[in-house]
Amino acid sequence: MVLTAVGFWPSYFAVLGSAPWGFHLHGITATAWIVLLGVQSWSIHHRHNALHRALGIASLALYPLFLAGGIAVVLSMAAATAADDVFYRIYGSRLATMDITSVILLGYLYYKALADRKRVQLHARWLLSTPLPLLVPIVGRVISHWTPGLMMHGPQDFPLFAWAVRIAGVIALAFTAWLYCTAPRHGRPFLITGLAIAGQAVLFDTLGFLPGWDAAYRAIAGMPILPLLLAALIVGAAIDWFGWQAGMRRNRRSAFNTG
Repeated sequence: MVLTAVGFWPSYFAVLGSAPWGFHLHGITATAWIVLLGVQSWSIHHRHNALHRALGIASLALYPLFLAGGIAVVLSMAAATAADDVFYRIYGSRLATMDITSVILLGYLYYKALADRKRVQLHARWLLSTPLPLLVPIVGRVISHWTPGLMMHGPQDFPLFAWAVRIAGVIALAFTAWLYCTAPRHGRPFLITGLAIAGQAVLFDTLGFLPGWDAAYRAIAGMPILPLLLAALIVGAAIDWFGWQAGMRRNRRSAFNTG
């Protein structure tokens, strides 16, 4: 939370009135998600089981909004890229490779958290993996706004931003690897998340440069917004449903085997 405030202060919090609507939706839902995870962790460690269960149910309502927020920021960046914003003209399609894969990854992680909700060690790690992809954009902004030698003072410094993203990727990957090493037996969520973060770094410097990808991403700006957000909400609700049902089936199998 602190890193988010520091990293996004110059480009978002200090200019709230002029920030794109998609950034607001993403900022609100992502903040709510991180707060929920923090309270969830606190509640179960202090044996407030009823609160933990209630917040778990609340996450079913929050997740589709969180997913829609991720799509909203992708659409807002696409609009800025299509409008030839001086920053997004360079980085819009490259950052989109990371944002889109993060949206997909988060869906998978939450689905697995629901499916494994009775397997405490895995359930906790699937959920606590969900904010890890956010580390790259957060730490990248901290570096590009506050680190001497990599600070951006204007368009002439934009090439430095790529290095901030790469360094942030290494930091996020190292932190994820450390989490995996704390308990490798239960570390599959962190392993998968780490592989995804490494893949994002590759896409940023490969797919992100391709003219065809840039053209496709700019074309997204011309698509209708409300149907896309509605589709995101439906997909989020479907992940809720299938993840919950997978957990119920797993519980029935466990009960049958125990019996």
